[in-house]
Amino acid sequence: MMVRLPRATAVTEELLAAGPAVGAEALSQVRDRLVAAVSPVVADLPAGERLVLDGFRFSTALRHPERCVEGSTPFVPSPATCRRAVGLAAVDRCLRRRGTSPAEAVAEVLRCGAEDAAGAERDAAPRPPWWARWYGGLPAGARAAVAAEATTWATQLWTALDWEALPRPVVVGARDDWWEPPRSRLTVRTRAEVRVRTSDGQALVVVKSGVPDGTSRSELAFVALGASLCSGAAGAPARVVGLWPAAGAVRVVAVSARVLHGAADEVVSASATWVDAHLERADGRSRPEQALSSTGT
Repeated sequence: MMVRLPRATAVTEELLAAGPAVGAEALSQVRDRLVAAVSPVVADLPAGERLVLDGFRFSTALRHPERCVEGSTPFVPSPATCRRAVGLAAVDRCLRRRGTSPAEAVAEVLRCGAEDAAGAERDAAPRPPWWARWYGGLPAGARAAVAAEATTWATQLWTALDWEALPRPVVVGARDDWWEPPRSRLTVRTRAEVRVRTSDGQALVVVKSGVPDGTSRSELAFVALGASLCSGAAGAPARVVGLWPAAGAVRVVAVSARVLHGAADEVVSASATWVDAHLERADGRSRPEQALSSTGT
């Protein structure tokens, strides 16, 4: 059963609207300019290290550059950190009509994950999701908290779009986009919750937490840049729609060459912020950190 909020139709129409085309030559110019500008920045990293610039690091450098000096904390599974992974799997089940509601689909995803984790210990099941072993060891109350977080997240995405109006195929929870420029110690990692093939390319949906602010459009442009850099012959996405369910807010970025150049400039700036912070931490310790890789899901 397709359930949607009243404005889901308008959001879907905005997602599928035509955007400014970015030709192969323009995209190549963005890529070449970014490589030329960022390679000297990350070259200052100690030998053998590289910077993984994902959405979290990019946002931190823009919003709170002073926090970059603190470094990354170890990743700890929690209901909040696994809600996206479970929620995406649940939405995909609903889209494929293998679940009648996000709540039912979440319950099935969690059940299968726990079974796969138990079976993997006996070599009797495929590799389980990353969260499954942790979830399988939780008491009943903690499992209920995981289900509640994931159900809320999945329901927010499921009701935000008119799924029947989206052209097929619709990809929910695709693999992240990873891009590594040649002869450079930088990895750009971006992700989108939904990818739709449209008449003039690709459109992306990104789900964000909190409330949009002055840097929110830059975050969406960063996602567009990552997808463009990894697109190959597919080219740049036409549009990126950002959803802030907790705030009931929507932001749209029509992807143009100008938007991508601006995002590339911000990638260079964010990279410099993280490299400087890393070197500052290393100077204050007897033993520098071994990697610049981010945490999170």
